[in-house]
Amino acid sequence: MTHTVKALAVILFALLSLPGWSQTGADEDQQARLAEIKQRIEALQTELNEVRSQRDQLLKDLENNEKDISELHQRIDQIKRDMRSRTDKLQELKREQQQLEESRRSMQRRVEQEVAAAYRLGKQEQIKLLLNQQDPQHIARQLRYHEYFLQERSRVIDDYLDTLTSLQTVSTSIERERDTLDTERRQLQERENALRGAQRERSRTLDKLASRLADKSGELQQLQGDRSRLQKLVDEVGRAIASLVSPQDQRPFAKQRGRMQWPTKGRRANAYGQRRANGITWKGITIRADEGEPVRAIHRGRVVFSDYLRGQGMLLILDHGDGYMSLYAHNQSLTRSLGEWVESGDTIARVGNSGGLAQSGVYFEIRHRGEPQDPTLWCRS
Repeated sequence: MTHTVKALAVILFALLSLPGWSQTGADEDQQARLAEIKQRIEALQTELNEVRSQRDQLLKDLENNEKDISELHQRIDQIKRDMRSRTDKLQELKREQQQLEESRRSMQRRVEQEVAAAYRLGKQEQIKLLLNQQDPQHIARQLRYHEYFLQERSRVIDDYLDTLTSLQTVSTSIERERDTLDTERRQLQERENALRGAQRERSRTLDKLASRLADKSGELQQLQGDRSRLQKLVDEVGRAIASLVSPQDQRPFAKQRGRMQWPTKGRRANAYGQRRANGITWKGITIRADEGEPVRAIHRGRVVFSDYLRGQGMLLILDHGDGYMSLYAHNQSLTRSLGEWVESGDTIARVGNSGGLAQSGVYFEIRHRGEPQDPTLWCRS
């Protein structure tokens, strides 16, 4: 069984075991139901991922290529975030170093003055004060003043030494951050080189697939297979989570009809229900957008699928309760994991062209109890 099969086979089993997703999760009937669901999903995924022909093997190769690309993009994004954070920290350390250096110069002049004053008075400062004063009260007052003077001199010198220590610490931190940034730059270059290699491999796989789909019947067969796999997955997910209870503060999805934002900004490449050249109609809408742009949740929900599905590429599905789901396909990478709650407007993925697309974009569907809905009725134009 492939990695995708194994991962997807346990997805809903794990979901139903999450806190807050089942009523009890302990009684025998619940355990039997979970075991039955797990078996059903395993059988389904074995069927969906079965390699029956050379074309299926090419599709499996494409899946591996695109999952590698997705992981590389995620790693590159993480390295870039780390580098931005370290660059900010480096700039902050440099500002601190500059402030400390200014303090050091100021303190150094003060210390030099204190040392010069101490040298002029000599080592017997208090004795000289006693000998030079006649009035006992005046002598006592002068001794107190002198004590304050000595304490202040000691404080000035201690502050100066602390500043020198802080400067050394900051300088060491700056060098460390520079070294780490250099390492991350090298890692970034390595990942970007690997990404270009994975993208070239994907292009070769797509060329081989194109030769297998040269005629309309081959293209139609693939599209029908893609739609069938997605429908089976949605149906199985829907059945598995039907009994799960949504949080009490969950805003009903149906009440947001016509008010929600589209998942990304871009040009709509098709209309819902539009007939394609091969006779198949669109069940969702493809939004053309630049690769890497954020894909956002249209409504609060929980991630019930976050993985690769043949024909859909990197696919994420949100459950919004009351039988409503939203689907986001062909992503470059997925930024949310199974079981996570997301709020409306949260970034859940990045625009891509996985699943064998020639152009980047997001294929977006809304479903109610497994049946596709027209997204234009739910999202603001």
